[in-house]
Amino acid sequence: MKLTENRIRQIIKEEVDAMHEAEGDEIMKAITDVPKAAEAIATKVRAEIEKLAEPSGLDPLVLSQAVAALLTAN
Repeated sequence: MKLTENRIRQIIKEEVDAMHEAEGDEIMKAITDVPKAAEAIATKVRAEIEKLAEPSGLDPLVLSQAVAALLTAN
């Protein structure tokens, strides 16, 4: 088989397409992992807030609202 410019371009295009497909699969996997990771983070944060609220006598909900306000503030 003779290696022509068209064949080289075709090979490059196939390789680029394969790379994009692999990247897309990785991105989709990351997107599906986000809810699990967010839930794990929320569980840890909730446990920490409850632990901090206990000695202060604050309702954990009040403390969690303060934390949420701090996290969303600019």
